Amino acid sequence: MKKNSFVIGSLLALLLCSCQTERKLAKAFVEKQANTQVAVYFPEQAEVKVEYNTQYEQKTEVLNGFSQDLFLDVMYNAYADGLRAYNLDVYVPEDADNVQVDSTHWLVMLSRMEISGRITEYEDYYYSETDEFSYKYPLNTVNVASWFEINDGEWRPVQFCEHNLMDGFDSRVNFSMWDNIVDYDYDIDTLKLEDVYNYAVFLGKLYASYTYDYMMNSFVGKELQKQNYSFQVLLSYDPFKKELHYIEEDDGFVPADN
Repeated sequence: MKKNSFVIGSLLALLLCSCQTERKLAKAFVEKQANTQVAVYFPEQAEVKVEYNTQYEQKTEVLNGFSQDLFLDVMYNAYADGLRAYNLDVYVPEDADNVQVDSTHWLVMLSRMEISGRITEYEDYYYSETDEFSYKYPLNTVNVASWFEINDGEWRPVQFCEHNLMDGFDSRVNFSMWDNIVDYDYDIDTLKLEDVYNYAVFLGKLYASYTYDYMMNSFVGKELQKQNYSFQVLLSYDPFKKELHYIEEDDGFVPADN
């Protein structure tokens, strides 16, 4: 028992040491990258499609009148503002074919974006003392998939992110003890085109945080390897609270070939 306790204690101490090392490295990255210049390019067009749902024999109408130019412009501005919150300097190079890239000059390209309007089946459940009930609803969905290419002196693996915007859904169950009646009710907050453009703001800021965290964790990972650490946790930096916190592996970009 004492031997096992010693082993567990040693492992915990090693893990704590590594985590503290990672936090120190992440803080060093934040200080080092202040005022780093970032050239950002978004595509002139996205791949936009509306899918027909054969199960419900319908397609979403939310993208009627959709302007991909406006969507991309709104997202670019939100992305640039998001990066500036990290004290990064977003700029447009004078010569697009001759962009300086090194540790303090990054090139970020949103090389591809797919925007898909679709109907998604959502299943809602509620439970009584003896039974389980479920109801299925067709909800409007806008799926956005993005591929990012980043160069800070070397091209990084292409990074991918996919995210869904859906109708808002809320349900309620009221039970009358006197009548022994269960009353189930629900509301659907249907997406509007304005919501899709607001979604571009959300995604721009989300992508900015994912970009920064990806570069920070890449830096931490390389430095850990130099110190012969064999494990690593992922960190995210909050530029407003100026705090670091731990995140899950899927809370950010993923390699596009995954």
